[in-house]
Amino acid sequence: MTDARAAIQAAAGEMLRLLSGLAGALPLRVTDADGKLACLIQVWDATRPMPTASAARRPRSPGQRAGCKGDILAAIRDAGRPLTRKQIVKLFRDERKGHGPGTVAKALADLTKAGELVNPKDKRGYRLAEWPRAERTPSMFEGIRGE
Repeated sequence: MTDARAAIQAAAGEMLRLLSGLAGALPLRVTDADGKLACLIQVWDATRPMPTASAARRPRSPGQRAGCKGDILAAIRDAGRPLTRKQIVKLFRDERKGHGPGTVAKALADLTKAGELVNPKDKRGYRLAEWPRAERTPSMFEGIRGE
């Protein structure tokens, strides 16, 4: 049986010899799978620091969160009542809006910080800041006089 580490090191050395003669954009990241095994190969200029996974992510399209903010405000206006984060995420998933839970959470935080939404601790959800505040529910003990 072949020692796995030795086999991988030999294959990596051969791959680097093949790539050294090719001109191409670095860094590169390639994944592959076969059966129950998968691998990740990352190649970069050895004179530079190893790139991180976050550097390889696709850049976010500008205005993506702005579109989500607009959709959130419209959803709450259309509902005519407060909506929780979970209700908004489900609504967007059902309507195939394309805003994921993380984007919705960040957009809600931005809208709340900007004062466009309020989220009282009543667990009913986010509401538009211009909506009138709900009247305080009196306590069942108010108006009772102790003697």
